[in-house]
Amino acid sequence: MSKIFGTDGIRCLVNKEPLSAETCLKIAKTVAFLLKKKNSVNSRVVICKDTRLSGYLYEPLVTAGFISMGMDVILVGPLPTPAVPLMIKTLRADIGVMITASHNTYEYNGLKFFDSTGTKLSSRIEQKVEKIVLDKKKYSKVLNNTFKSGNAKRLEDASGRYSEFLKSTLSKSSPKKKLKIVLDCANGATYNIAPNLFWELGHNVITINNTPDGFNINKNCGAVDTKSLSMKVVNQKADIGFAFDGDGDRLIVVDEKGNEVDGDKIIGLLCKNYVKPKKKSNQHDVIITVMSNMGLERYLKDKLKLKIKRTSVGDINVINQMKKSKSLVGGEQSGHIILSDYSNTGDGILAALKITEILISNKYKPSKLFDLYEDFAQEKINLTYKTKNIKLTKLLNDLQNDNSYNNKKIRSLVRLSGTEPLVRILVEGEDMIEVKKKSLKLKKLIRSYLD
Repeated sequence: MSKIFGTDGIRCLVNKEPLSAETCLKIAKTVAFLLKKKNSVNSRVVICKDTRLSGYLYEPLVTAGFISMGMDVILVGPLPTPAVPLMIKTLRADIGVMITASHNTYEYNGLKFFDSTGTKLSSRIEQKVEKIVLDKKKYSKVLNNTFKSGNAKRLEDASGRYSEFLKSTLSKSSPKKKLKIVLDCANGATYNIAPNLFWELGHNVITINNTPDGFNINKNCGAVDTKSLSMKVVNQKADIGFAFDGDGDRLIVVDEKGNEVDGDKIIGLLCKNYVKPKKKSNQHDVIITVMSNMGLERYLKDKLKLKIKRTSVGDINVINQMKKSKSLVGGEQSGHIILSDYSNTGDGILAALKITEILISNKYKPSKLFDLYEDFAQEKINLTYKTKNIKLTKLLNDLQNDNSYNNKKIRSLVRLSGTEPLVRILVEGEDMIEVKKKSLKLKKLIRSYLD
């Protein structure tokens, strides 16, 4: 084991490194050691989880690690990831933990850590944690030298607090029109709070995939698979459909015709309605990633006259750049949507509420609202691997600098996934035939280097 953190916290197969029971305990203790307020008698940590079965394994392990270091633990149960920063703020906690593997199926789990400001841990802190956990001598110094441990208690009204916060983000002057909405909760952390919230707002709510059993999270549903949502929206003649992922920090939309609307189009709509160009030259209006469609980039720059900046994949990269640029909107094509006026992280329910607000105030149907620009042709391929090797890493680096795959007519991105053992390939261009041709060529070349 040489690395613990990926592009979005820690994530791996259950009981595998770096999330064996022993290592998980070490990680919790080390995070407490680094982030606990020194000489504080009120050090607290908020622990949240999604609905996967292994939450019952990792919740007590993480809890024990923090308690052993003298911290009090507040358990809030299954809630979306974006609820954690809110709980940190309202409960004046030092640390927040989300036990989740996001959009992965139940065989995976992971840990996302937040500091006292509700921000995901910086790469600098992550590297410190790794160095200590992976070094016996350094880890031996992670001690609580007193006889005093922390305690743990469950917070019963956590979902109510988060729900009231979400309601507060809506404009008081918005028309009171009600919509017929289908929600796909991915059998995950939004299964209870999202349907109740939209119902309390007066909408006609139809919910699917909201009966988690520990095994069915993200399974053929939610933001990773919108087929069932699309069918339900069309069959029920609904106004719109919203699909969340397992931990609720991502959103994919389905319009009234059953068409999928990805994170890029959501970013475009939010920018059109909420973002005005900045005057300062060192700031950017919108932050997107290298995966975002060139059609979105052209729309934001040419039509809305906004300044954009692309980052590496991973919402933490988007969030960090948004802070530097004081950007209001940022996100990923996969559905992470960050609205910095309200949250430090992606929030699927919040994004859905703001889209609902726009839809209610507009005479157009969603299919018209999201028809903002023409997408460039994109081809995405995932190739699995067992172990990384030096030759593969060198090949991927060389391909990024190869003019035959990156020029004025074609754009290619090849990278190792930060959350799964996959090589991800993206090829984009205006000519679909050329895009297909280049993507197949890349697939064949990269596959020859895989085990």
